[in-house]
Amino acid sequence: MVEPNLLLLLLLIGHLMADFYWQPKSWVEQRNRLHLKAPALYFHSLIHGGVLLLLSSMAELSFVGTLIATGLMILSHFLIDLAKSYLGKQLKWLVLDQILHLLVIILLWCYLTEISVSDLIGNLSQQLDQQVLMIVLAYALLGKPTSVFITMVLSRWTPDDSDNDRSLAAAGETIGMIERVLMLTFILSNQVAGVGFVLAAKSIFRFGDLRDSHDRKLTEYVMLGTLTSVTVTMMIGLLAQYVNS
Repeated sequence: MVEPNLLLLLLLIGHLMADFYWQPKSWVEQRNRLHLKAPALYFHSLIHGGVLLLLSSMAELSFVGTLIATGLMILSHFLIDLAKSYLGKQLKWLVLDQILHLLVIILLWCYLTEISVSDLIGNLSQQLDQQVLMIVLAYALLGKPTSVFITMVLSRWTPDDSDNDRSLAAAGETIGMIERVLMLTFILSNQVAGVGFVLAAKSIFRFGDLRDSHDRKLTEYVMLGTLTSVTVTMMIGLLAQYVNS
């Protein structure tokens, strides 16, 4: 018999396999084009139901409960994906779609294993301690708050935006966030040398642009932004380490 915690992990893996690896791109395109009339939408939902049925059978759970959970899985996945087919391809809808699927999986897992939602929340709260929350806080700070802070610091030196058509919208901000997440991860993992790797990779990427532009102000602006980003990340990372030590 599969243990409850192991069953939840298997259900999550099964969801990822069925939603991303076993769903051809042609199925997604057909669903977005035909919506309720798309055969692929029905096939895809049945696959998710089949995954839950197989895994629940391996766990030797109640036969009737397994059938009910399988039916609910098929219906919920069908309705969620049908709604998504009308919403477009924006990232926010993909994230919402996956959150809803995750909630359904957790609720069905609670139903199958007879674990109450309150007990689940209680167990999760016990796993949260100061170290975990400090790490979450550090990553949260290095996202949008740090982007806003850096923008304000550099506001007096912001160059002319006349060449913005050559750059993706908000690309610099997104690159900065990813850069800080990588650096913080290296710092928290005691792999400070990895910070140098991130900076070297960025320098190689930017070298051509800065060389071709022959713009000293732009070079200084990029340097200020990079050094400010690194300084904030290092300070937050070291503070998180100090608190958790």
